[in-house]
Amino acid sequence: MQTLSVTLSAALKERLEALAVETGKTVDECLTLAVAEFVDNWEIHMSDLHQIDDNEARTVLNAGEE
Repeated sequence: MQTLSVTLSAALKERLEALAVETGKTVDECLTLAVAEFVDNWEIHMSDLHQIDDNEARTVLNAGEE
């Protein structure tokens, strides 16, 4: 594993710590899970966008000049 430093607002850090306690996880476990979910979701989203760009013709609406 590698170390990554993040800066959080005091309010967000407090919320994170409260959720860690409530879920029985460490703050590190919560952050690792959050980053993994973010990466998974965005990789899927970006892959979908690339597939649309590469494989689907799209109609483009152009506003005419008056």
